[in-house]
Amino acid sequence: MIEAVLRAAPRVGAGEVSLVRADARGLYASDVSRALADALAGGLSVIEVAAEPDTEALVGEVVRSSGARDRAIVVARVPDRGRPSRAFQPIPTPALVAAIDATLRATRLDAVPLALLAIRADWRDHTAWAELRGTCERLIGAGKVLGWAAALDPADDSAARIVDEPWLSAIAAPLALCQRAALPLLAAAAARPIAMLARFPLAGGALAGGIGPGMKLHPTDDRTALDDGTLERCAVVAAQLAALVKREPEVARSCAAARAAHEAMRRPDHLECMTIAELALRFVIDRGAIALPRLHRPEYVREALACAIAAPLSAALHAELDRLAESWATA
Repeated sequence: MIEAVLRAAPRVGAGEVSLVRADARGLYASDVSRALADALAGGLSVIEVAAEPDTEALVGEVVRSSGARDRAIVVARVPDRGRPSRAFQPIPTPALVAAIDATLRATRLDAVPLALLAIRADWRDHTAWAELRGTCERLIGAGKVLGWAAALDPADDSAARIVDEPWLSAIAAPLALCQRAALPLLAAAAARPIAMLARFPLAGGALAGGIGPGMKLHPTDDRTALDDGTLERCAVVAAQLAALVKREPEVARSCAAARAAHEAMRRPDHLECMTIAELALRFVIDRGAIALPRLHRPEYVREALACAIAAPLSAALHAELDRLAESWATA
């Protein structure tokens, strides 16, 4: 059962592998391929792939060339084919089957290990819900899909209802130490129990220490569109966390607000993490989720591998992170 495989998988994987996103941030397909090969060689197994045929083909090639077909858990996202005005409706059966068949052709895998489908809780009240569930179950029975994961919106108070669906093998939602709305979903998943895939555990790079006023990004990077207020808030969060790690990122002193926040922090006598990215990943891992940071660069893989085998953070450090999270929520 894919549920048991997921529960035994390393607590870190590769999140939303995307050649489109990588290209926008100045990376080549060869960089992504090398990073994924390093991740698989290091023992990581969960790879979330964007709904892009070229990216699916690259991931399939890396899995096959790495000899990892029997252990790689490729998480293939089913694209939303509906028009915005019909977004509340479950994806039609023909579109769902066509998406799975297209992924199988692109990856050249025998089956999709885990298909990720964006689901809203109110779909269960829709007349097409039974058909959607039946189609998903038939695709498992036909051997085309080994398991299904629901991509949920943690802001939806009723999203936890979806976790009880017996045909689901996992759920996925954004979760980071500064974005905790998905914690009730994580608790619901643990009670079933099924795995939770924590998407964007570095909050889009804000917890990697590279987002703040004056930071240099590739000209086509989508984060260049962030406004000054958002950049300052990212810098303040990074500056506070920088006091809890050994290596201070440049962003911690990128503006007056960040410098003040950093200086107001009490630095512990014993520092448990080298970087704030490590701290952020280990927070998610300690919560019991599988952290899925983007590993488009080989250097990111090394840090992820270290986090996968690290001991839990201390209770005192978790308490300090909880205190900071409360301050961010009320700011």
